Amino acid sequence: MTDGGWQATMDCLKLKSRAALAKLPLCLFIGFSALFGFFLADPTGYLSAFLTGAGIFFLAAGAATLNSIQEHHIDAHFERTRNRPLPRGTVSRLSAGIQTVLLFGVGWIVLYTVVKNGFPLGVAMFAVVLYNGIYTPLKTKTVLAIVPGALCGALVPYIGWLIGGGEKTAFEPFLLICLMVLWQIPHFWLIILHYRDDYQKGVIPSLFSYFKETSIRRLFITWIGALVFVMALFSILPSVNDITVRILIIMNSFALLIWFLLSFGMVRTVNYKLLFSVLNGSLFLHMTIITVGNIRL
Repeated sequence: MTDGGWQATMDCLKLKSRAALAKLPLCLFIGFSALFGFFLADPTGYLSAFLTGAGIFFLAAGAATLNSIQEHHIDAHFERTRNRPLPRGTVSRLSAGIQTVLLFGVGWIVLYTVVKNGFPLGVAMFAVVLYNGIYTPLKTKTVLAIVPGALCGALVPYIGWLIGGGEKTAFEPFLLICLMVLWQIPHFWLIILHYRDDYQKGVIPSLFSYFKETSIRRLFITWIGALVFVMALFSILPSVNDITVRILIIMNSFALLIWFLLSFGMVRTVNYKLLFSVLNGSLFLHMTIITVGNIRL
């Protein structure tokens, strides 16, 4: 390999390490959820919507990078995370810290350019504190850490709603928060079930400390049922007034429920990784249907 080719390969690996450090796919999803909340409130503010999504993406990437620093010693013990940049030593903690500061800085600046008042910025700051200051330290102490963890993620579309000019206490933000909380809990459970050998080691508290796998699976049906109900409620929102969009919301919601019922009721060996993709894909499709249906040219 030539010197130029070797350098290009090294640069590519560095970029991959930086993206892994910031958990890029997750942060893109978080940015899109902010966009979803914005367009629910304002279907015409394209530039502001883009800046909202971008600002939240950079904030989430900063929080994720800081989380990687906070948990690098724990990540080394898990099959799922031991190849992340910090446990492997491909990125130093100092370098990761610089990345955290830069991402946070860009995120705050972008959001500051688009907000009409300070309240959404306060909610965003609260979400970051919940994630890095409460959820992350609590993960090593109690399974209840999932509560602040789910709440900080649930606040993201609410921030988008607020920046889009939505009322603080309307029905829509309540529904947005319920949607994200009800999605995040089974999202995390599926990670635990797929990587159960990791979590059964007892490095951090998990549901396996309290329930058997069969009991956790039974919890899923009730939880997914509640999630599907909330997803379906979006079809009655005043802002969702297209009959095609309403039908697609209902179809997607019940398709998710049916998939989980069949997976847990008719299949002897459950593919948790596939269910993880189905759950996330269903939420993404739900947000996409409503966002595209709400946009006004």
